[in-house]
Amino acid sequence: MPLLVLALGLFLFPTEDMKEFRKHSNGVAEYRFVTSKPCDTGLRDTGFALAPSGNVYLKQVNKDGTLAPEVCN
Repeated sequence: MPLLVLALGLFLFPTEDMKEFRKHSNGVAEYRFVTSKPCDTGLRDTGFALAPSGNVYLKQVNKDGTLAPEVCN
């Protein structure tokens, strides 16, 4: 439940980080839960990591429906 509240807060009250996430998004509106990984918010080779709590919990699905194995690199 706290994760849902955080996610809704990010979409209802967009921050600069959220705007950057949308800018670098692949346009696929599907996300999957991943094992929590420590991560800083920012642009990576694999996309933009949005980690407001210092961890990544959701990963955006690729355009071909796959999920990259790395979470934050």
